[in-house]
Amino acid sequence: MPRYRAGGRPVQPIRFLPRPSFSRAILLFFSLIFEISAISTAMAQSGSSDTRENAVVTVGKVGAGVLMFHPLYISLGVEREISALIYGDGLLRRNESGATEGALASLPTTADGGRSWTFTLYSGIRFHDQEFLTASDVVFSYQLYKQARAYDPVFHRYFQNLEMVQTPDARTVRFVMKEPVREFPSVLATLPIMPKHQHDRRFFADAQAMMDPNRPIGLGPFRLETWPVYDTVILSANKNWHRGKPSLDGIVYRFYPSFDELQAAFVRREVDLIELDGAGSPVELKLARESSKIHAVQPDRQMFVSLFYNNQHPMLSSKAVRQALTHATDRERIMSQVMMPGTGELAYSPVSSSFWANGNAVRYGYAPDRAQRILRAAGWQDKQKDGILRNGKQILQFELIFPRGSVSAEKVVRLIKLNLSDIGVQVTPVPVEQKELVQRLRLGVYECALYMQDFEPSPDGFYSMFHSESIELGFNMLRYGNRQVDRSIGFLFGIPDRARALPIYRGLQMQISEDQPCTFLYFITTRYVAYDARIQNVSRPGGARLNPPDSWFIREDR
Repeated sequence: MPRYRAGGRPVQPIRFLPRPSFSRAILLFFSLIFEISAISTAMAQSGSSDTRENAVVTVGKVGAGVLMFHPLYISLGVEREISALIYGDGLLRRNESGATEGALASLPTTADGGRSWTFTLYSGIRFHDQEFLTASDVVFSYQLYKQARAYDPVFHRYFQNLEMVQTPDARTVRFVMKEPVREFPSVLATLPIMPKHQHDRRFFADAQAMMDPNRPIGLGPFRLETWPVYDTVILSANKNWHRGKPSLDGIVYRFYPSFDELQAAFVRREVDLIELDGAGSPVELKLARESSKIHAVQPDRQMFVSLFYNNQHPMLSSKAVRQALTHATDRERIMSQVMMPGTGELAYSPVSSSFWANGNAVRYGYAPDRAQRILRAAGWQDKQKDGILRNGKQILQFELIFPRGSVSAEKVVRLIKLNLSDIGVQVTPVPVEQKELVQRLRLGVYECALYMQDFEPSPDGFYSMFHSESIELGFNMLRYGNRQVDRSIGFLFGIPDRARALPIYRGLQMQISEDQPCTFLYFITTRYVAYDARIQNVSRPGGARLNPPDSWFIREDR
């Protein structure tokens, strides 16, 4: 059953079709070739003055299962990436320096002591179907966000202070808050806007006038051209984009079952750009495709890899068991065998060493003997001398799910299984599609999972991941609750200056690391991107960050 309905019709996700038979595969292949040719022809006839016509970049990804591009339901990194290209900016956006600036609207004016905030939309902005953006679209979108309580616990908390959204005229939007705020929350102002008219249309005599609600329509630099297509998502440039037509005429996303197959596709020149798996070798890839470029870049967000425990599971709800599992995990060995040198650092809490308030985390080292003592004190013993810990008739065992197709994930899970087996803990590894992994984490239908978590060390970040209120919203996927942690997170929201916030941040790190709701393995500090040398402006000056795809362009071959 679809999770969202508009105008009484279900909005279905984009799905990868089952692997077709040989004859059907041939038909799909020629259909795909025809669609790409049609897109290229349409781009060539668009009248663009850009000399880099038919500039299409193919991005390779490891298959992630069912994809959803609706802003309310994205959960994977690739979904966010493609959705951002389709829907584009919100009322405001953050520039490269992190400052907030006008995007669809000018910076807001305030009245009534911070209770009323007014945005004026820029004129002439069109959706992909050429309908103009109006204030009604903004109100419609924010009503959807407000109603979708499970969208995001952070946004939900801000929406609790939103009394109403008004439209004095077609280009003016006024937000009225229940309590005054000094600044309009940037997280609210940057939400993408959806087209009200797409969901309000009814049946007409001319069926062609009916907009199919399955196709996402946005305001972004690229529009979705084909769906569903086996293993492929095709985007074409929005030549009427309000920030100017992108230099690329199109982007094609192709998905492969595993990183090994993705890397082979890059060597065969089936794809133009890939991100290397943590265990991949940039040197070997460069030798295999000499003309390619390989850049080391920093992630846009802080990311750590950890063993997520379901803190409501009968065995894993025990802090002593979780602490023992962490002591039994040789994280330094994992990093040395899985990560390339200089691309990560050990994690002891959700906060990396680069954070200004880093400190006070309890550092659990590799100590299997201590892990066994902790488990014996908790009643887990190997009384049958078969290398398996039991507490009465209960065996200390659990299922460990991890993302299918990731070489680094497979290596990490193999090492963890060996570590835990040494102290008598039985682990059953189960590879699953990335989408299924995230869904199971949000629903709490798992025991243990290897997961890479984006985390911003801020009040919002701690609230989303560790506050007990976020459990039912599906974002505290650890299902972890601690009253002291809840209180500390609440205090952070009322403290604007760093000096007063410092001891609270450090207290949070100490409490969370002591509880070990997950075994923090390592932070990812550097990632490698390999791409065709013709693609320009992929990374920012100095190579620190990736540029968004709308700023890429293809260098002319001389």
